Amino acid sequence: MSIRLEYIVCNKNGDELNRFDIKAEAEAYDSVICAAEDISILLTPLQKKLSLNEEQIYGISEHLAFQADAVKLALKQIKKAKLPVSTNYESEVKETSEKTIEASQNVVTKNVVTKKAVTKKAISKKSSAKK
Repeated sequence: MSIRLEYIVCNKNGDELNRFDIKAEAEAYDSVICAAEDISILLTPLQKKLSLNEEQIYGISEHLAFQADAVKLALKQIKKAKLPVSTNYESEVKETSEKTIEASQNVVTKNVVTKKAVTKKAISKKSSAKK
């Protein structure tokens, strides 16, 4: 009798995508699939603009993920070129970044308050247990 170990890569929905005998290959394929799912989220706004369905968006995303080296090379060229920025765009970016900073500060404040409340509860429980 022999034992065979097989690695099965599934998407977020649990659908089987591929099977591998080698763990490293399965993990590499899984990382590409995760990247494709993240890219499909970025491409979702194109769905309405170009009348694409989810399968087409995912197909494009998967293609871009498997061609990661070429995509990285193409994107590196953007850093070298300086694109003209309109004044309207600058003000929109500034407003958006200010809102984001405010929102993140609110989240941090809420977390600190929650941690303090939890700590006070834990201290009061310890002191009541000692009595």
